[in-house]
Amino acid sequence: MKDKKITNSKNIHDEQRKYMLWLHCVEGVSDVKKQKLMDFFKAPREVYECDRKRLSFAKALTEEEIRLIESSKKNFDMEKQLEYMERQKISFFFVHDKEYPEKLKNIQNPPFCIFVKGQLPKRKRAVAIIGARECTNYGRQLAKKIGRDMAALGVDVIGGMARGIDTYGHRGALEEGGSSYGIMGCGADICYPYENIEIYEEMAKRGGIISELPLGSEPRSWHFPKRNRIISGLSDLVIVVEARKKSGSLITAEYAINQGVDVMAVPGRVTDGLSEGCNSLISDGAYIFTCTEDIGDILKIKNVKKNEILNNVLEKDFEVVYSKTDLVPASLQELAYKTGFSTGKILEILLKLQLEGLIYEPAKNYYARKSI
Repeated sequence: MKDKKITNSKNIHDEQRKYMLWLHCVEGVSDVKKQKLMDFFKAPREVYECDRKRLSFAKALTEEEIRLIESSKKNFDMEKQLEYMERQKISFFFVHDKEYPEKLKNIQNPPFCIFVKGQLPKRKRAVAIIGARECTNYGRQLAKKIGRDMAALGVDVIGGMARGIDTYGHRGALEEGGSSYGIMGCGADICYPYENIEIYEEMAKRGGIISELPLGSEPRSWHFPKRNRIISGLSDLVIVVEARKKSGSLITAEYAINQGVDVMAVPGRVTDGLSEGCNSLISDGAYIFTCTEDIGDILKIKNVKKNEILNNVLEKDFEVVYSKTDLVPASLQELAYKTGFSTGKILEILLKLQLEGLIYEPAKNYYARKSI
């Protein structure tokens, strides 16, 4: 295979990159130990070509780890892997590469290598929108709204592409024409969950699918907690929308705190299980989300005002519903009659208008316009 087919010519010479790829894909040896091997042998090809005795000189490996490296030399086809990556349009970046995200270089235990289908985040600011898989309709709509608002403000949206909150955060950003990035707990060539295949394909065009796991790696429960450090590491702010007391989102929040990344949480009723995690974060000092302006303040985005958001929100059906509200409360049935929309559709639009702070619910199923 000619060097020109080796993806991403970076700081490490092309001749060495396929050996670096091999070393990364050796299973059962930690990134820390792989880096120690690189420090000792100086070049990945030397690691590949040395025998068991020379590997033991590095004094970084157990006998089992040496056996795994020897086995990988026989079973890992570097040329076939590179050809597959080219067909899949997947790039790879090592921690030594200048294109490797600076934010990730600065975290504890940065990924030795990341695979990217699409592109790496390019915008100055990025926000992670994360939360429960089994979330409420309120949580879904709020995550989508935050995603849309971030895209409108030119902020990248990061998430784990999991069902629920993560999915709706990605979806909101993409629907608004923004960039979103999914950090996977499987290989970048696998869409998980598969029901998100449309988002996966769209994200590869207007954002990226990112994973540190070798291609073909199936989603496993132990992959997800580790990948959470990448979600927080690429972000300037982590927003938890809904989360139970014991939630993977809280692991991401903990990583964020340790990395010096701000954390924000959506408050909820103390009796709601899906609010326990968020309320706990707020109690521990996380920022409280009440509106998009809160995010703008933290990210130092100037002039994020409700009137500006209003212009983005009130389109088509939303404008119709908003125009039928007044300072005098109207019932859900009355608004449905005036607009001709179903009550289900009306409720969805009313929820978004409430989240924007444009209307409020003074009594159950009665809605009135707020003065702006």
